[in-house]
Amino acid sequence: MSTRSDRASARAIDDLDRRLQALEELVAVGEGRLPTDTHSRAAATARNARARLGHGGAHTVVAIAGSTGSGKSSLFNAIAAADLSSVGIRRPTTSAASAAVFGSEADALLDWLAVPRRHRLDGMRAATTPGGAELDLSGLVLLDLPDHDSTVAAHRAEVDRLVQVVDVFVWVVDPQKYADAALHDDYLAHFAGHSDVSMVVLNHADVLDDNDRRRALDDLRQLLVADGMGDVRVMATSASTGHGVDQLVTELAAQASARRAFVSRLAADVDWVASDVATTIGAAPAAEVSRVARRRLELAFADAAGVAPVAEAVGKAHRVRGSAATGWPPARWTVRLRPDPLRRLGLDRRSGAGRRRAGSARKSAGDAAAVARTSRAAPDAVAMAKVDNALRALVDDTSAGLPTAWRDGITAAATPSRADVTDALDRAVGAADLATERPRWWRAAGSLQWLLAAAMVVGLAWLVAMGVVAWFGLPDLPVPHIGALPLPTVLALGGALAGLLCAAASRWINAAGARRRSAAIKRQLTRAVGVVAEELVVGKVDAELVALRQLVDLARRLA
Repeated sequence: MSTRSDRASARAIDDLDRRLQALEELVAVGEGRLPTDTHSRAAATARNARARLGHGGAHTVVAIAGSTGSGKSSLFNAIAAADLSSVGIRRPTTSAASAAVFGSEADALLDWLAVPRRHRLDGMRAATTPGGAELDLSGLVLLDLPDHDSTVAAHRAEVDRLVQVVDVFVWVVDPQKYADAALHDDYLAHFAGHSDVSMVVLNHADVLDDNDRRRALDDLRQLLVADGMGDVRVMATSASTGHGVDQLVTELAAQASARRAFVSRLAADVDWVASDVATTIGAAPAAEVSRVARRRLELAFADAAGVAPVAEAVGKAHRVRGSAATGWPPARWTVRLRPDPLRRLGLDRRSGAGRRRAGSARKSAGDAAAVARTSRAAPDAVAMAKVDNALRALVDDTSAGLPTAWRDGITAAATPSRADVTDALDRAVGAADLATERPRWWRAAGSLQWLLAAAMVVGLAWLVAMGVVAWFGLPDLPVPHIGALPLPTVLALGGALAGLLCAAASRWINAAGARRRSAAIKRQLTRAVGVVAEELVVGKVDAELVALRQLVDLARRLA
């Protein structure tokens, strides 16, 4: 039987240890996410449970708690069969907890409990009633607590501290104050989940006759049902006459010999935390940030970053530079009078890109991380309003059905500062490679234009020379003809006309290339601001959702 009991105890401890591991994970994940009081209780429960487990199950700590005049100190002495605590009738006489240790010493455990007043007693206790059997109380550590309704705040604080860590509760009431609201509201209802390790004792039972005692016990049980402790053990005692004391001692001896009360107490504490956490976070699985919400935010960030104007500027720059490279040479100087769209935005990388490529091998890591800033204006109010709307829509879409506390957490994760958004978007645009591509055909077209311009100049020079010769009446120069037209005329008019036609064709091709380049840059910048959205918002929201899923899973493991 003992072996079977030991195996059951070992299984219970193993199960509790697994639950405590889940609780410790929950404390780590829930920091800053769970409500402060819930997280604090969970952390304290995990800490106290680990410490109590470390002291093992050789001792069972039983707290005798009650109000002023309930006779708990007298009952403490009756159980110990020795006058260990001072007894008072009206005012509190127990200012600090005192311990009666039955059998082996429990100094390490009492040091952890911070109970300095200790009495070492023999493990065997003789019965107080005739014919009663001797009881083995070895391993029992009995605590006489201060009055929970004491007018001294330090006394109440000592009670509150110890009831968080003892293994078994014995709540002592008297016939006049067993309905005391302070006891029921602040303690009994509070520890309703600890019925397995609780007893309620109606002391001073000798002042009542049998009928009154039964009525008082029935009334007390009804009050306990209302407290949520309907299955708690209730008994009547009289410390002065010994009535019911042996029954109470027998119960305590059973608790001490089983050596499982501390596990039951700790398991009840974990149940309490699990219920509290489940109520706080709910059981609804956490959603994910949807594609629609991501895309809406990406487009809002793109609008705030000025992606469309920048892409348009890239297209214009492509056309301007294409005209400068392939336009009709006599008219190219007019192109240089136009302002460069990218340079006005601080996005011209034509010269800088070459220097960066040439010097990339010599750059330090810090220099490589540097990102050029732009001269673009900050996002206007309309663009930022679109960002705010996209953020709210993301929160609404993601947190639907989740508890308010988690909605607040997701809202906080999805609300970066405007300064951070503006700065990150400017860096994303500044880091993009916006240099207008120089297609290979530009060089060929430019060379052809210069050849045509040279032909035009040669033809014009030839025609001028022919005019001068005719002016001075000199013999005519020999002039080859192509068909009916003299060669100089063909060169002059053909070069000019071909150059203009080549410029027109180049302009049309450049316009098509500018549109493609603008669209490509728009996609590139949209992806870049999408990365910003991931870093500033989506990644943080995803982390919150992962944490919520972890907490829901951990709460289930605790249950």
